[in-house]
Amino acid sequence: MSSGTPANLATLEREINEGTAKQVGELVDGINFPHAHPDQGVDLALDRMGANQIDVFSTVNRANVHKLEGIVTLRDILDSYGVGVLNRV
Repeated sequence: MSSGTPANLATLEREINEGTAKQVGELVDGINFPHAHPDQGVDLALDRMGANQIDVFSTVNRANVHKLEGIVTLRDILDSYGVGVLNRV
């Protein structure tokens, strides 16, 4: 995988199926990765999640992007807005 390419689920599954023994740093660019800061809107997180085809997203410190502040999942966002799988008849 080339540097600067975000690792999404399909990429990680392909790497696992190919049996490659790689380190995380080889799959995810430590500088250029999809993230947001805690004070930014959910719309930005959703946009970046969609653009990178990921459903888990990092929130990082504004002064130091290598300091993880939290993880947000697509399920977290949908649940917070009351959007979920309902038993429909």
